[in-house]
Amino acid sequence: MPSCLVIDENNIVLKVASRVLSGLGAETVGALNMNEALAALAQRSNGFDLVLLSATMPDMPVDVALRTLRAGAVPRAPILVSLVESNLGLMTRSKRAGASGFLFRPFDRATLTAWVQPYLPVAA
Repeated sequence: MPSCLVIDENNIVLKVASRVLSGLGAETVGALNMNEALAALAQRSNGFDLVLLSATMPDMPVDVALRTLRAGAVPRAPILVSLVESNLGLMTRSKRAGASGFLFRPFDRATLTAWVQPYLPVAA
């Protein structure tokens, strides 16, 4: 079963993403901040197959969060950064820091499925 870590400061986004990804057959763990995310990663020896990371985390800038994840427990797994709007500067910094791609909020089941399918082997 593929696994996904969803890091987002918004409980509603966590619930929607977790419900959609679980419905697609992925084991999903949610984290409201980077401390929770790092704790979840420390508990999993095999890591996650995919990470969804909010670009607006209150406790850490997204580029720092990406570098932290890439330097530690998520050196190779795809990390998709979740954005509310297109921001070229933020997207460039995120790519340089290790983002694999981007997805835009708000999303529904069909949209999230389309964004994650190239990165996570889930059944639609």
